[in-house]
Amino acid sequence: MSSTQLRIGVTAELIRRSAEALRSAAPGVALITLHPDGSWSDDPADLDGFFLSEDMYYLPESLRSLITLLSERPPRWLQTASTGVDHAFYADLIASGAMLTNAPGVHGGPIAEYVFAHILSRAKSLPGHAENQAAHRWQPIESTELAGQTLGIVGYGAIGAAIAKRAAAFEMRTIGTKRRPPHDPNLHTHLQPDRLYELLADSDYVVLCCPLTDATLNLIDQAALAAMKPQSMLINVSRGRVVDHDALLTALRSGQIGAAVLDVAPYEPLAPDSPLWDAPHCVITPHDSCHVDASYQRTTDFFLENLSRLSKGEPLRWLVEDTELSNPTEGDI
Repeated sequence: MSSTQLRIGVTAELIRRSAEALRSAAPGVALITLHPDGSWSDDPADLDGFFLSEDMYYLPESLRSLITLLSERPPRWLQTASTGVDHAFYADLIASGAMLTNAPGVHGGPIAEYVFAHILSRAKSLPGHAENQAAHRWQPIESTELAGQTLGIVGYGAIGAAIAKRAAAFEMRTIGTKRRPPHDPNLHTHLQPDRLYELLADSDYVVLCCPLTDATLNLIDQAALAAMKPQSMLINVSRGRVVDHDALLTALRSGQIGAAVLDVAPYEPLAPDSPLWDAPHCVITPHDSCHVDASYQRTTDFFLENLSRLSKGEPLRWLVEDTELSNPTEGDI
């Protein structure tokens, strides 16, 4: 690494949280701040790196400024706070010759807890009990035991493994799709992706953890939903457009499936007039299943390690060399 001062772009929130750690990782670094209103503290041209930290997911003006920068004067290196890199601007960044690094597995724990919060809510009829309490009504409700139930995981990566680990504690049976068989004692049955319908037909709960690609765009369509059990629950923590939402609305309204939990939408934020908001037995959350303070620190640790490596002229870790896309250019990040 030359003696030229590193110019690294970060958000104002990251400086508030970790200014000392940033300067410790790369002594003498020049921090170029991206503010919530999209303005920069200095000219962001010729940045050596930028950290797309979790706080940016809720800062549309900052995101717009970053996307403009990536299209016009991309930094030499971009670190993401996510595992998934299935947005078009990541592919453009790689094509420009810049380095892209991600944070594999960092959100597995929080997302798995989110998944089980909703599984338990349905199994133990928590909404029904809340309604009875509000009505001052003493009325027992039959619930479901999770032991012996089947949990299907579509796209068995780090998040899927974290979900299966928690399923084992409830004595559930787990099945998952993945191209290469995972060596994981918590997964009872491995299926190739082309056997998806077998997983759907056998599962009481189906969790989507797969990336958005040409192969997974509208993967859960009318035929896939028809293959599911009538009382099963679909949980999507992957990308919105993995699901055909018109088909999902029809399935929920007709009772073809029992329930759905959507932490992602076809385009985000979900429009106020979207019929998804009022779909029966459908829970919607604003893509925040992974957002816990500890997760923010873990993703920052990924960035700090690579920042230190960059300052020393060492190879970066978690380098993404290619990304498979379904070519959407707006919506999910």
